[in-house]
Amino acid sequence: MNEQELQQFLEKLATGVYTNEEYQVFVDWVENCSREEYEAMLVYWEQVAEANGNYDSVDQGLIAKIEQGLDWIDEKRNAPIIPLYRGADKRRSLWPRIAAAASVLLILSAGAYLALHKKQPASNELSKNDIAPFSKQAILKTGYGKTLVLDSNRNGLLAQYAHTRIQKSGGEQIAYAYSSETVEQVVYDTLQVPAGGKPYHLKFTDGSAIIVNVASALRFPENFNGSKREAELISGEAYFTIVHNIKSPFTLRAKGQLIEDIGTEFNVNTYTDEPDSRTTLVAGAVRVNAKTLVPGQQAIITSTSLIIAAADIDQTTAWKNGYFRFNGENIQTIMRELSRWYNIEVKYDGKISTEGYYVKVSRSKNISEVLKALERTNSVYFKIEGRRVTVSSKK
Repeated sequence: MNEQELQQFLEKLATGVYTNEEYQVFVDWVENCSREEYEAMLVYWEQVAEANGNYDSVDQGLIAKIEQGLDWIDEKRNAPIIPLYRGADKRRSLWPRIAAAASVLLILSAGAYLALHKKQPASNELSKNDIAPFSKQAILKTGYGKTLVLDSNRNGLLAQYAHTRIQKSGGEQIAYAYSSETVEQVVYDTLQVPAGGKPYHLKFTDGSAIIVNVASALRFPENFNGSKREAELISGEAYFTIVHNIKSPFTLRAKGQLIEDIGTEFNVNTYTDEPDSRTTLVAGAVRVNAKTLVPGQQAIITSTSLIIAAADIDQTTAWKNGYFRFNGENIQTIMRELSRWYNIEVKYDGKISTEGYYVKVSRSKNISEVLKALERTNSVYFKIEGRRVTVSSKK
């Protein structure tokens, strides 16, 4: 593999589109390259990864795997072991390099290297019965009994009542506007985004903005001009950017939680197939069941307790930024998320490992691309039949 071929492959690697043969040639090159050639490759990969949106941070578990990979290279060549960083200053300066190179370095751990030489099912079989995202459309049910299918191609005025206008614009976005007149009766609408749909943007009459994830339903008032503002996340997940109004506090009810805004951005996850519900604070402050969070914290609610813990903000908000980001989750947790996004049924064949996966993939890709990225960990492989995905162990 010459320099031009290497650069062409790295560009393919950044987009996730390459063949098994190309991948094996790259592995052979890594096995035989010099340390200098390897570091030069990382410099180019950093540029390519950043340009393709794969430039992200890495947690401590992944850093450990990267360290093992570099140690393995040095030991293999009887070269002196050079740590990735020496102290806090070095670590800080090299962090971008570590982050950008993470997906390349993962293949260099001893376990992954040995697994590459095992005969594995051909991943191109996944593309034959592929499943695309965004196969369903959201539905808006108004408090006046009207049901609206929110077609992505239809913009403009959706509905108009005595005190409210509902306008759709920019694809998946609806906005409410109301008159200055006092409305005696509060009218509630419900936005339903199905599994296999696309996250929907909603703007309240007070200027607050909400993004509702797939397989989710949010109930909210058409007008926010009273002494209080209340909404309910009936199911699923949503991201809230609330305009604070001390005279009219905002509260959200969601599966065992009463969330009170104190001027904030926060994410709420209440999927019924998950073991707990989570409210993650990004900015400002909220109270969850009377406990106050600060930015970077999340409230984890189980059937018996409420725990305040540190949150991975990038991972929590990856869905609204258009990515799957798995940071040590097991395959069962990952497949629950994929089942909602692609509207699929998941089946397991044999004993499946509970080890963690580290993958970041665009949510706009077909499911085969996501599954191929997971297969490259050499722990599982997949079979697509209609809208059913079977997960099998490689070990």
